[in-house]
Amino acid sequence: MNKILILFLIGILLSGCGKKAEPIVEDLSSKLTVDTTEIKTIPIENANLNFSTLFNFQKGKTYQYRLASIIEDNKTLKIDSLISQTVKQSTVYLSNISLTDVDKDGVMEFSCDFSSILNNTIANGQVFNYQSGKSKDSTTVQNNAQYEALIDNPFGVRVGKNGGILEVFRIDKIVDKFLLIRKAPPTITNEQKEELRNSIIQGELKPLLNQIFREMPSKSLTKDSTWTNPRPAAEFYVFKLENTSLFKVAGLEKYGNDTLAAIDAGLKSVVSGDTKVQKDGATYNFKRPQPTASGRIYFNMSKGCIQKSDEKTQYNISYTVERPSRTGGIQKGTITEIVNTSNSIELL
Repeated sequence: MNKILILFLIGILLSGCGKKAEPIVEDLSSKLTVDTTEIKTIPIENANLNFSTLFNFQKGKTYQYRLASIIEDNKTLKIDSLISQTVKQSTVYLSNISLTDVDKDGVMEFSCDFSSILNNTIANGQVFNYQSGKSKDSTTVQNNAQYEALIDNPFGVRVGKNGGILEVFRIDKIVDKFLLIRKAPPTITNEQKEELRNSIIQGELKPLLNQIFREMPSKSLTKDSTWTNPRPAAEFYVFKLENTSLFKVAGLEKYGNDTLAAIDAGLKSVVSGDTKVQKDGATYNFKRPQPTASGRIYFNMSKGCIQKSDEKTQYNISYTVERPSRTGGIQKGTITEIVNTSNSIELL
């Protein structure tokens, strides 16, 4: 639940005969600025037409996406007094993907890379900023090794014909760069490298790529068509969450010369686990969380890919703790945490 990129375009500027060529650096400020406005479309009158949402990337063409993630974590602790903690993290990525191969079963292979990343974090009033290619301070770079290691390090992704990710591979250079930035000791084992590799794939790459590549229905769709995608079970404090993504076609819309399918997204969550837990002499009483999610996805049927999506989720937890105090009584406390996440992508 938790949660890459400066792109340099090197050109030649000739200002006179015999003079040294100077590099031209693209101004990425506009590309790294998240567009929070609604996409401007025109509803199609005959929106009950049957259509397909199968991916149709063009081989040899590079698609650039802007991905943005905003996470706000608010936590309060009440014992004798009230203590509040707020962390807000905003991260924007520029990602480039290109189709390199399609096998006889329709499985697609892509080359992907992150060319720029911008991260702003505010933690209890303290501000931390990072931008790839611009942040030169060694401590800042080291603290953001998970981003720095991804910059301009291409890797591979295999995607099923319906859009689901089958495999993320060829990330050895990302792992090596991460270890180099973090100044890992030479005694690190292959087993530890493999753990890091899996952590990068599952914790960093897949959550981002799952917004570009989505499992879409193979059947023909029309307005009000619905489908579901089960998610892997996840742990949240003492609870097990079995989440299922819900989708419904809102209609068809025109976007310039392209036709988009507007798809509303939601969430069904089954929460299991004991609400009362005893550990290390303390008793914890939890309220059962109620995760929520909503959003809209625009599938570009003319281009055969996601045009834009905006999705919001909220996870909350509240519990009390009772433990013996040093004076012989019972010390009580209440902890509440609310995590709001906003994820968006847009084809540039």
